[in-house]
Amino acid sequence: MTVHSRVNRGFAIASWALLAVLGVLLALQSQLQGVVATAIVVAWLAYAAYAGLWAPALEVGARGAQIRNPLRTISVSWDALIHVDTKYSLTLHTPGRAWPVWCAPQASALAARRAAKRVRDDRDPRDPRSALDSGIPVGDLPGTESGDAAALVRQRWEQRPASRVDADDVAVPVTVHWGRVAALVGGPVLAATVPLLL
Repeated sequence: MTVHSRVNRGFAIASWALLAVLGVLLALQSQLQGVVATAIVVAWLAYAAYAGLWAPALEVGARGAQIRNPLRTISVSWDALIHVDTKYSLTLHTPGRAWPVWCAPQASALAARRAAKRVRDDRDPRDPRSALDSGIPVGDLPGTESGDAAALVRQRWEQRPASRVDADDVAVPVTVHWGRVAALVGGPVLAATVPLLL
């Protein structure tokens, strides 16, 4: 199962719409060099929104979880996982490392209150406490992106077959997305140099 951030994807769509409007307005008021620089900057910012907001995902499968963050992909097998945390965002811990999951940030105060109200509606109506008062961490609240993703990871982790492998002995492969790094670094350089060549 693949998890994406609904909030981040909404921000990506809003960013692309704003960039399209600003790009057209700036291009209409510029000379050739300004049009070229605007096009490069708009394309670069749109790609940055894709890489940072749209593309991050968490894929949870039978063998482990694959964290697809903006600049790298981390494959955490269930045998390597030792702890699941949601303090700031969903974070998968392996021996000596902590891997944050970009697509499962901790809920904002407003989202946490809404999720707590939904949890409260499902509990005993005579219980005056909210879910936030009952000791459930904000990041673990059902109905929040980090809470739902953490519940999925914990459920699959608990369902894994018993293994005698020590977590310290299991490798955690990390793949750096060098193409994205180059595009994110190269965009401002192109925007600064290409118009000068015209």
